[in-house]
Amino acid sequence: MSTGAQYIQLLHQTAIQLEQQNLADEIMQLQQKLSSAEINVVITGFFKRGKSSLINALIGQNIMPTGVVPVTAIITLLKYAAFPGIEIVYKNNQTEKNDLHCLQQYVSEEENPENIKNVSHVIVYHPAPILQQITIIDTPGVGSSLEHNTDTTLQFLTKIDVAIFVLSADMPISKSDIEFLAQLKLQVNDIVFVENKKDLLNISDLEKMMAHNKKMIAEHCNIPIAEIAIIPVSANTHLAGNMATSGIDNLLQLLEKNIAQNKPTIVQQSTERQLALIEQSIRSLIQLRLDNLQMPVQELNQRVNNFQATKSVLLNEIEGFHAILQHYIQKLNETVHVQCNDKAKGIETEIIALIERYLHPSYQLLEKQYQQQLIKTLNQIIRTGFDQLKTQLEESSKAQFKQILEQYLLNSKNILHNIAIHFSDYLNTGIETIVEKFDWKAYTASYITLNGLDKEAIITKNNPLFYLTKKSKEQLIVQSVLQQYHEIIVQNTASIIYEAQYKIQESFRKFNSDFKIKVQQLFNTLEQEMVITMQKTNELNFNTQGSITTLETMKNNLNCFTHSV
Repeated sequence: MSTGAQYIQLLHQTAIQLEQQNLADEIMQLQQKLSSAEINVVITGFFKRGKSSLINALIGQNIMPTGVVPVTAIITLLKYAAFPGIEIVYKNNQTEKNDLHCLQQYVSEEENPENIKNVSHVIVYHPAPILQQITIIDTPGVGSSLEHNTDTTLQFLTKIDVAIFVLSADMPISKSDIEFLAQLKLQVNDIVFVENKKDLLNISDLEKMMAHNKKMIAEHCNIPIAEIAIIPVSANTHLAGNMATSGIDNLLQLLEKNIAQNKPTIVQQSTERQLALIEQSIRSLIQLRLDNLQMPVQELNQRVNNFQATKSVLLNEIEGFHAILQHYIQKLNETVHVQCNDKAKGIETEIIALIERYLHPSYQLLEKQYQQQLIKTLNQIIRTGFDQLKTQLEESSKAQFKQILEQYLLNSKNILHNIAIHFSDYLNTGIETIVEKFDWKAYTASYITLNGLDKEAIITKNNPLFYLTKKSKEQLIVQSVLQQYHEIIVQNTASIIYEAQYKIQESFRKFNSDFKIKVQQLFNTLEQEMVITMQKTNELNFNTQGSITTLETMKNNLNCFTHSV
């Protein structure tokens, strides 16, 4: 028996002893995955990027339902088999087999709205050659108006080995794409980027779109731009029979090559990551039960009663905490306003100084080449200055919010202090993970506006000003340039202030929502374990010391195994 098998067996036995059947089932699935070297390749991305069409192109047949409204509502696995068919797995673990043409009845939002049929997932069996190498998984589109679809996809992230992240050539990568991609990157090492619907753009525009998307991915997801490859494809072109120009063959070749070369490593890394999360959950449950069992029965009863009585008070305290944070957010917005205006003054001062240098020797600005040169330099000052401002705002606002949050949480002597500690113990996440939700870099960057400043002539043919002296003409040109650039500075400053404050507020809303969800999960976990322990300790034949000894043995076994490895 290999070390890996021993570790898996230990985790499985411990989960069974803890009566955690869901964890035990997950462990057995991972053991089976290791032995079969099965690779799960998930097709994911936001609503209306053409994920289901891409799957149909990869397997060479229109199987997955497509449409102009949110279609896929259920996780769908495509596996190899000599003869096609489907297997429906319900949430109660019952299964049912059916013909391939019945798939839509179970996976589409139209025929199974909000999963009223209680389907866990559907397995599609198909003889496509690619399925001999991988299992393809179709997920509901993230970001549609149907929130339960997004939840279904996010819950599935930990089971992914390789992800194909689908973008669409008819729209640049969005703040929502970036935000979801950042979550995906935390769970999956291997991500393949696909630009679907390439037939909608000419070659030049497609290259510009992909270059922009690469830049955004590199900036916001900490991936070196040299390591980002985006494969342009057209699923619809492929399905229409134009396979040579669709790009699908390039994608298939990349998948087969990468999997052939890296399959053992991909499976091992993915399985180790999933087992580590399960082990952390098991350790947390053991420690929580030990703490409860070692507590005197009377004190445990009192704690449960107090918890029930004060739960609403605790939630109110969290609301108060959010109100305090909202105050700090307002202060942060005021700081943004000051920073932007100070930067605008600095840029305007720099522009005036540059123009004055063009006045010596005199009358340079009467010549078109010097006008063009000046405008080019001024445009660069604008771009550089405001780009620096945006970067500074992004970094400073996040750093300030993180400092405010951590100081308040870890210095306060209240329930929030304990929550900050318990997050990592019982929810497999630290408070810093939730802090990361405050990140307005996840939203599409602002674009600097120049509004026609590349026009060649400051003095137009309709207004030759032939009656003015050279000095007067030069002064008029300077006034015109200063006026135009003043308006541009004001416009960009106002735009950045608005966008920065909006993004800060939106990031705070995202943090606030995630924090509330995690706190509620924590409360539920603590409450459930206290009630279970109280029930057991009240049973006359319950051996408290024996249970403590058993739990300590479980913990020691895990520790011994970890240290030996």
